[in-house]
Amino acid sequence: MKFLIKSKEIILATFVLVALLSSCTKDFEEMNKSPNNPVDVPAINIFTNTLSSSINRQLGGWIQHTYLGPWSQQWCKVQYIDEDRYMPRDMSGEFQAPYTSELKNLTIVIEKATEDGNNRLLAAAKIMRVWAFSYLTNVWGDIPYSQALQGFQIDGTLTPEYDTQESIYTSMLAELEQANVLLTGTTLNFGSGDILYGGDPVAWRKFANSLKLRLLNRAAGTPWSFTYNMAGGTQVTTTPGAAALATADAQIAAILGDPAQYPIFTSNSDNARLVYPGLPYRNPIYNTLYARTDQGISETMVDWLKARNDPRIHIYAQPTPNSVAASAIDYNGYQNGRGETSANFPTVSLLGTKVAYTETQPTFVLCYDEVQFIIAEHHMRGGRDEQAQAAYEAGIAASMQRWGLADGGSVFPTWGKLEITTGSTAYPVSYADYLDEALVAWGGTDAQKFQLINEQRWAGMFGQGVEAYCEIRRTGFPARVFEYELEASFYPELGLPIRVQYALSEDTYNTNNVASARLNQKIESINEGMFSTTGIQSQMWWHTRKNPIPTETDVK
Repeated sequence: MKFLIKSKEIILATFVLVALLSSCTKDFEEMNKSPNNPVDVPAINIFTNTLSSSINRQLGGWIQHTYLGPWSQQWCKVQYIDEDRYMPRDMSGEFQAPYTSELKNLTIVIEKATEDGNNRLLAAAKIMRVWAFSYLTNVWGDIPYSQALQGFQIDGTLTPEYDTQESIYTSMLAELEQANVLLTGTTLNFGSGDILYGGDPVAWRKFANSLKLRLLNRAAGTPWSFTYNMAGGTQVTTTPGAAALATADAQIAAILGDPAQYPIFTSNSDNARLVYPGLPYRNPIYNTLYARTDQGISETMVDWLKARNDPRIHIYAQPTPNSVAASAIDYNGYQNGRGETSANFPTVSLLGTKVAYTETQPTFVLCYDEVQFIIAEHHMRGGRDEQAQAAYEAGIAASMQRWGLADGGSVFPTWGKLEITTGSTAYPVSYADYLDEALVAWGGTDAQKFQLINEQRWAGMFGQGVEAYCEIRRTGFPARVFEYELEASFYPELGLPIRVQYALSEDTYNTNNVASARLNQKIESINEGMFSTTGIQSQMWWHTRKNPIPTETDVK
């Protein structure tokens, strides 16, 4: 009898347990979803992450402060200087990261925005996609493009072919045109998750067309001969470079001639810049350098600024510690690629406190001053001297203003890494006086005027090493970059690398396609493919001029 009772109790308990389990398993999947690890998020949230990752990588990562900032001789390495000597490194991370991060995420944003009918976010994503791809193709040339990012597709390839730079440029220009059309006639904000422009479609439209000017100008040719004064006393005269894209100037003229259809940047308020509120969202260069001292300002940049009495020197650089101690402010850049393993720190200038040691300093993606210098070069190619001069001088003023140098005001030198100390001496700022400087004043031959424009653009885009490196290769300016050989170059008598070597991971996992890309671009098999012993092979599609290759060093 006792056994029967226990059996009934067991049976009853079993029914209760089964009922409880049925109740639990009905919502089992929902109960086990972590609210902190969502499987899907709104497109605008993904876009926020994309803006941060792409801009920080290109303007605050290793490609800027260790490679192309020094290679463009704006910055230099003052210790651990191997990369400043063009020492080859595996660039797999720099090459692959945009694909696996921002370009992957932009693909998702574009799909979601298309499904939602959100044309404003769709256009912004397309613009950033062009900006990210332009970095890749301008540094490496032919890259995976049309077959890239197919990991989302069941039948997508994991070994994409390399598209030609010419075809990539054609596609990027078309995508910017699509974005311009999508943003036409709308002022409706698309979300505060846009940390670049706060969701303003009008601002994004200006960015799209200004970015288009940058791409078109890069392919518009360099119609000037120029004589370089090489180290050792010799001179080399180079020949003009043909337009890679025959219609480039016509397309620029169409944009400039129809501001209603193609609005562009018209003041510094239009600048594409990422602002950092402070800890934990800090300027990426500050994050790298506030606790270490690897980078300084290059001798090339300091000497260029000094020769022009340029007030930007007080922003771009800190006075040397020795000069501060002596109460006689002076600046001294460190020469790129020196044979010494470390600089004598009391005698060299570090990067300016505003540039590298201010956590809230914005990073500049594309600015009004660059647009003005593009317009100036365009007018020079068209023989419109007065218009070229007006744009040139407007670009200089815009650069000064962007860096906080108001006309008629003054600038104070600052120094100290973690705590800025203001000097007692004020230096006046006068745009008129600056424009009267012998090395700034508009005049000379056409070649000299092109030099004025392009060297001012190089100086203005301080801290935008990727773009500066592209412009130096394309234009052959600043002349100083090509007139001497680095003292301790890993590749003596070859000058500036004309491309960055392809990622070693591509040789491992995408072997045939990267080999075809090298062959199609006539990339030399020696020297990691980074140089051109002929001055013609290995160059970018838009790099049509032959720049001089120095054979002698010039060490002070």
